[in-house]
Amino acid sequence: MFPIVIGIFEATSIDRRVKGLPAPRPLTHDLLANSDPSCSAASSRIFTSASSASHTYYAKLRIRHDGETVEVDSRPSDAIAVAVTVDVPIFVAEEIIDEVAQ
Repeated sequence: MFPIVIGIFEATSIDRRVKGLPAPRPLTHDLLANSDPSCSAASSRIFTSASSASHTYYAKLRIRHDGETVEVDSRPSDAIAVAVTVDVPIFVAEEIIDEVAQ
């Protein structure tokens, strides 16, 4: 486990999904997940920037489309929100785990 700084709206969206609470209206992450059924095959991968001193994290959504995997650049908070929305695993690069373990 390690902290990342995210906005209140992203945090609320992730929290709702993790707790199984419905949103009164579809959220941005619902829009993405509902616009393409292949998003259910997506997974997010979070990795650090070249400058580990900045503690900036980056993410990629991997989405299968027409039999091919497409990587979409994303903020980690959005990638996590999409991952919990469509219930897919989240992978974290070993460099991050090593970095935060120190």
